[in-house]
Amino acid sequence: MSSVPERNEVDEEYTWALESLYADSDEWEAAYEEAEELTEVVASYEGQATDDAETLLSVLDDYEDLMRTVSNVVSYARMRRDEDTRRDEAQAMLTRAQSLSAEASSAASFLDPEIQALEREDVETMIEAEPELAEYEHYFDDVLRMKPHTRSTEVESLLADLSEVTGAPGEVYDMLTNADMSFPTVEEPDSEARSASDRSSGDDKEPRGGDAVEITLNNFTTLQKRHDREFRQNVYEAFYDEWETVHNTVGTAYAKAVKTDAKMAAARNYDSARQASLNGPNVPVEVYDTLVETVRDNLGTLHRHADLKREHTDGDDLRMWDLYVPLTETESPEISYEDACEHVVDAVAPLGEDYQSRVAEGLDSRWVDVYETRGKQSGAYSGGTYDSQPYILMNYQDDVESMYTLAHELGHSLHSEYTSEAQPYIYSGYEIFVAEVASTVNEALLTRHLLDTVEDDRFRRHVLDTYLERFRSTLYRQTMFAEFEHRTHEMSEAGEPLTPDRLNDLYRELKADYYEPGEIDDRIAREWMRIPHFYRSFYVYQYATGISAAVAIARSIEEEGQPAAESYREFLASGSSDYPLELLRTAGVDMSESDPIEDAIEEYDDALDRMSEYI
Repeated sequence: MSSVPERNEVDEEYTWALESLYADSDEWEAAYEEAEELTEVVASYEGQATDDAETLLSVLDDYEDLMRTVSNVVSYARMRRDEDTRRDEAQAMLTRAQSLSAEASSAASFLDPEIQALEREDVETMIEAEPELAEYEHYFDDVLRMKPHTRSTEVESLLADLSEVTGAPGEVYDMLTNADMSFPTVEEPDSEARSASDRSSGDDKEPRGGDAVEITLNNFTTLQKRHDREFRQNVYEAFYDEWETVHNTVGTAYAKAVKTDAKMAAARNYDSARQASLNGPNVPVEVYDTLVETVRDNLGTLHRHADLKREHTDGDDLRMWDLYVPLTETESPEISYEDACEHVVDAVAPLGEDYQSRVAEGLDSRWVDVYETRGKQSGAYSGGTYDSQPYILMNYQDDVESMYTLAHELGHSLHSEYTSEAQPYIYSGYEIFVAEVASTVNEALLTRHLLDTVEDDRFRRHVLDTYLERFRSTLYRQTMFAEFEHRTHEMSEAGEPLTPDRLNDLYRELKADYYEPGEIDDRIAREWMRIPHFYRSFYVYQYATGISAAVAIARSIEEEGQPAAESYREFLASGSSDYPLELLRTAGVDMSESDPIEDAIEEYDDALDRMSEYI
């Protein structure tokens, strides 16, 4: 039986170097105590933060020290927890860190209301009196912009205190799915290549007929790509049947998350949770609607992809366990982690020598926690702080898809690197709206590189298929998720109960629209249950806008060369020094219009043309 290794069975070189952030738990404890002290310092400014320019600069400096320290403390605790979600010690560390973060936010909650009590002319006068305040000019603009949605100091303090509680539905969901849930094993067919779990654990034995493979959150999609249709069906049914056993728990968690979003939005004088979420990065709701409308108007391209899958399967129909099957004749070529690193480093060469060398150095410096291990947080992400190196969580499966995920997360990491070096802490973050551009540009460049350099026709076909899947899963699937999220919030805000059955019905309806050529069954109606991003309200649409903007940028780099690459690097170094739509405009992309989305769909259609030649 194939198995997932324990963490101590993986060589250190394949684990991230968290000791570069804190050497040990004692050092983390010292930082925790420092943050507690800084919390008291910041709280002491309440009621006098804007008395004069010198005091305002002082409180902003102390606030920065506090939040940088808290960020380090929370990030370290979260990554330790994510290494093995089963560990009580790591869970306790993260709980303490989250409480600390809530206390720090509460202590500083007076700051925005006190700044908002000023007029713009008052702020300008303070900048003239204290020139060092000039770097905060965009920050002041953003704070004043949010004045209609900021409450009194007392209410802001209460809302900050509640942050630890309002995130509970998502925390419960994470623990249920990553620590408590387990999925069945299914029998391997004789014809299948060894499983991704075997490869990641270093087991070189080919499975024999009758061997069993364990389904996990991480390998489900990989198993759904197997060419044996009966095996895919068995995996699909076993996986979604397990979700049915927890549908009341997950349904309740999601309904409470949606209700929380609405209550918090109302507390800040917003008409809806969607308006509240989009107003944070200053993205008009029309951008969201334009995305959905444009994708809806072009569902025919997705249907064309689905029809190609139907033609390629063993049956005459397209079933939901066929959606991930590659448009290839063989399983994905086995791509070792080392080979994936080499391909990615070569692919980013068009972004310049500096960018390329940073990627190579990061891969050699244990930025990445590579392989799936028992209890490890599922999925992938890029983390780290202003003061640390980037950290990337992976669950690498030795296939083309995992190589693309590595390129994606490295895009996020390099975005953070450039921003941290170029910007003061106040602008060191960046909105997800632009973050997904940085990650997806890397994917587009990887595709171009591989199609230009790889001679193996089997490998090329898999690359093309993976690129098509990125459009299907990122542009179309995430837009479908965005529709689901918008409609569930509308239903809740209108007083309609979000029962598991109602959520299933809604999701089934959307799935039928988006995958019209396929046969929709009851199990796929539960797919919403396995999407953790739904616990970050109105987050997923940014994947779809991100791929649209990224395609436009990759095309410009391909056509214009280094001038476009330089503009792109300047964009990466901008952090949050301006609003997302403005930052993208400087990179030549206007996401307030439908053009970038339509161009991305056109590239998707062109890639389908190329793949059709193989079918």
